[in-house]
Amino acid sequence: MKKFRILVTGATSSLGLAVGRSIRSLSHHATGTTRTLGAGLASAVFDRLVYIDLEDHSTIAALKGNFDALIHVAAASHGSPEQLIRVTGEGTSVLIEKAISLGIPRCVLVSGMSVYGQVSVPVIRADTPISHSTPYGAAKWIAECSLNAARHRISGVSVRSPAIVGPQVSTQSHFLARVYARMLSGARTCELSNPDFKFNNVIHEETLADFLVSLALSDLKDFQYCPVGSFPDEPLENIIHRIAKHTGYTGTVSWITPTSPPFSIGLEDATRLGFQPILTSETLRRWLV
Repeated sequence: MKKFRILVTGATSSLGLAVGRSIRSLSHHATGTTRTLGAGLASAVFDRLVYIDLEDHSTIAALKGNFDALIHVAAASHGSPEQLIRVTGEGTSVLIEKAISLGIPRCVLVSGMSVYGQVSVPVIRADTPISHSTPYGAAKWIAECSLNAARHRISGVSVRSPAIVGPQVSTQSHFLARVYARMLSGARTCELSNPDFKFNNVIHEETLADFLVSLALSDLKDFQYCPVGSFPDEPLENIIHRIAKHTGYTGTVSWITPTSPPFSIGLEDATRLGFQPILTSETLRRWLV
């Protein structure tokens, strides 16, 4: 069996580490990029670490090596609109050009549901119209456009991720993380909406990492994109109850009138690319251990 050489940006992030572990479990070679001096756990997960800072494009230009695929996890999640565009948008564009110059044949980009902006449809799919509402979403869209523009020189797929849960979820800024953190802090009340909605806007980092690696190992053609999530089987009220039980929350959960309709994530586009979703209840079980 061929031993693939995969370059993973954002190696020290929780998702980056999960990707590294997935690559190693399949006995392929994983090189991770980091912009921090203390690599910590990444040193034990990746075969090699190299320094890259998406904000400093000269560090991208200095990248060397032979790779069979690029999994691009790194992105800026906080900062001014200018910083987000420079790091996530422009940094990705420069990285893709560097990947092409190194002869890397395929790139798997981690994007997000934020590219859709304000959602007004009941189900999100790959062809759902884009309507930007945040600089972060716009920066992710620029990253996608850069890979799409290079489609004749490097094959690519953009995976639009929902809320990612895992060991470090309490430090992440998405809906479930905020509920988790609020309950953990002992807040007196938590106000939520849509208790009966079958929620699937969540994915475990290991499920996502395995899909990203499978794409990197596959024979990608042209450019594609797809949203991912869990297979819905749990109403939101059950999910909130499980988080409350896990955190020992003794406050009050108040269900209020929603300000916007809920939406689910269609998984058809991803499953055509080999995605194997797990139930929302299983996602929660793996998270809340």
